[in-house]
Amino acid sequence: MHLAESDLSSSSRAEKPQLAEVIEALKHDSVSGAQTVSPVIVYGMSDLGSDEISQITPTWLGLPAVYKHQVLRQLNESSEAAFELNFREIALTSLDDGSSLVRAAATDLLWTDESLETMRRIMKMARDDESPEVRARALAGLGRYMLLGEYGDIPYADAREAQSLALQTYRDESQNAEARSRALEALANSNNPEVETCIRGAYAHGNHALKVSALFAMGRTCDKRWQDVLLSELDSGDNELVYEAIQACGHIQLEESVGPIGEMILSDDREIQLMSIWALGEIGGKQAFEILSNLAETEADEEVLDMIDEALDAASFSLSMSARNFGYEDF
Repeated sequence: MHLAESDLSSSSRAEKPQLAEVIEALKHDSVSGAQTVSPVIVYGMSDLGSDEISQITPTWLGLPAVYKHQVLRQLNESSEAAFELNFREIALTSLDDGSSLVRAAATDLLWTDESLETMRRIMKMARDDESPEVRARALAGLGRYMLLGEYGDIPYADAREAQSLALQTYRDESQNAEARSRALEALANSNNPEVETCIRGAYAHGNHALKVSALFAMGRTCDKRWQDVLLSELDSGDNELVYEAIQACGHIQLEESVGPIGEMILSDDREIQLMSIWALGEIGGKQAFEILSNLAETEADEEVLDMIDEALDAASFSLSMSARNFGYEDF
């Protein structure tokens, strides 16, 4: 399902739809098999109050699981495009759905929720949900609470509970690789002393999914101790590993990786190309800026050009800050 960006933009200026309109749209679209999500549903389900959620819940629970899953995924995309949208109430309601598809999508939809109440519900799902996919998604969601604990935005003792659960899951080899991978990625948002050992163990494990997550986690640590590993993986020939290594180099701002990453901005693999452009912007420096500028002069694809513009903005900022630090007015 898809909500056009133009619809999102124009609807953001309209008044919030009446709840009766939202309920009617849900009923109609679930039966008609509509391939797009009406702006009435998207904006009408944002910022639901307690009375509204109690009124809409009977209709919502009666909808087909596949349709609810599609709607929740679209609400997630819309919340990423328009930060003012808030779907917390419908997401919390959907955490207890009978469908694992719906529970997983609801967990993802809570990505902006920083409350300890929600953290504890997600922890329970990570421990007890019967679906391996839901447990994995819940573990991934715990990463933000670990980061909030590092920043002092939630009590560190509470964040440590999330760390302990993720660490226990990662160490439990009876868990599937997906759950262990998401647990490792979440742990990388913390300064837990076990993180480095876990990353090294996952990288050397032999399971491809764990190796991919190890590279992701290296980037999350923002630690240059992983330099040699990441530079080696850039030349691995495995596109999934290459992609994660590029992203990690960007997070770490690894200047030594600019050369090899610069060679990948013309990659036939679009995801690798776009990630390479992003990483060069994050790393910054004169060489990265020149590579991006040269690409901008020859590129015709609008999506790629947009990414280049964003990367150039980031690289320009880092260059200007470097020039200021060294006392230069120009770079």
